[in-house]
Amino acid sequence: MKKCIEHLLNNKLYQVIMLGISLTIWSYRYFIPSDLIMFFSFLSLLLLSIPFFLISYFYENTIYTIPIVFGLVFSLGIQDMGLHTFDQALLGFLSVFLIIFGMIIHLIKYKVKIKLNTLGVSLILVSISFILPELSKPFVPVGMMLSFLGVLYLLIYLYYANTIKGNQLNYLMRTFIITGFMLSLQIVLMWYDGFRVWEGTDFLLDFMDMFNLGTGAIPGWGNMNDLTIHIVLFSGSVIYYLYKYPKNILPWLYLAFVAFWIYVSNARGSIITITIYGAGVILYAIFKRNKRQLLNLLITLLLGGIVILIFYPTIEQIWNSFFSTIDFDNPDSMLTGRLTLWFYHEYSAWHQFLQNPVVGTGWYNEIWILGTSENRITVYHSTFFQVLATGGIFGLFTLIYHFVCIGRLFIKNLRFKAVSAFLFTYILSQLHGLLDNTQYMIHFSVITYITFAVFDNLGSEDDFVPKELQVSKTPHDPNIKTV
Repeated sequence: MKKCIEHLLNNKLYQVIMLGISLTIWSYRYFIPSDLIMFFSFLSLLLLSIPFFLISYFYENTIYTIPIVFGLVFSLGIQDMGLHTFDQALLGFLSVFLIIFGMIIHLIKYKVKIKLNTLGVSLILVSISFILPELSKPFVPVGMMLSFLGVLYLLIYLYYANTIKGNQLNYLMRTFIITGFMLSLQIVLMWYDGFRVWEGTDFLLDFMDMFNLGTGAIPGWGNMNDLTIHIVLFSGSVIYYLYKYPKNILPWLYLAFVAFWIYVSNARGSIITITIYGAGVILYAIFKRNKRQLLNLLITLLLGGIVILIFYPTIEQIWNSFFSTIDFDNPDSMLTGRLTLWFYHEYSAWHQFLQNPVVGTGWYNEIWILGTSENRITVYHSTFFQVLATGGIFGLFTLIYHFVCIGRLFIKNLRFKAVSAFLFTYILSQLHGLLDNTQYMIHFSVITYITFAVFDNLGSEDDFVPKELQVSKTPHDPNIKTV
């Protein structure tokens, strides 16, 4: 019985179900009254946290919990969450308790010996950089919780780095592509919600305006920029699947689908990164010179051309909207207030750094300085300035060392196509992070540290060779690994 269930946990259907539950919980915003949505959303998280606990208890390999964790971090579609809703979210701590208890029980039952592995030391320093600023400030519960985010990332990484068994890149990449598709469907649903109440006459000219109708285009767990950043991050799976199934057109269609919705979402940073990524994937296919793959690329480009012709007014609107924001005479406006966040305001990142240049002022700071109507802390929309303000010089040097350790992990495992493919989108997301929120943000961090834990469990074996390439190049070698 246990083996049969484990076979199901290895199946893509299980991953689809877990992430489907996540999407369903997220979609409560469209059919549950606003005064009940928080209760039902946090209650429904038990549909994910209970399976997490059971899998942690019954199975030694924790890879099967990854689809659950990925689903959990993107499952809340509540739009007005903030510091004022903290007490209403207490029901969610029941799920947090089940997850933590499941982890503890797993470590005890399977007698796991914790090793720091590649990122352990650097994450300990990250944890210290988060906590140090709070020691000199008055105790505030929210501030203390924020200061332990570094500890949370450390524990997540160490748990998975020491409990995942063997090479699980295929499982991870499958989770990536399903999660990326699920996030794309969140954009589609936000658009469709606006379409339902649309009363215009020109569908194509009003296509992008649908996001401003209905309940709006804020995912809840983050904003549209956060959502599209993660879609780009998960798109690293496209190159992996092009390598694994060189004759399959589905990776191309997936990339075209998510790119389309990123473009119409008008998330400027992700428009740039998905364009760069798309160009990189095309170059990858050209240099591989696989005739069937090139044919699939040609078909996808032809379909894309047809979409462009049909949606030409919308495409023109996207183009004009993007370039109309470029105004070097008013750089702060062009950067949507980022210069104010970094330099101009009395509580800007630079001024916060000057208050405590050694260890920074911590994550719990002033209410959003670009508009106090948003009841949330200020984040500085730049990895550099966020760390400068919250962690000071110590935080910056810690971040540099942390990136060095991450670089070592990538270099060690670059022979694996999944790792090199993820490196591409990870670099793009970090470049995006120079002007937005990525590093140390909770969703991005949970995803990437679990990914790095999977990388840390790769052995010294070579990467697999796709069956099609094995047959064409080395049909008589029984030692070549296939997937």
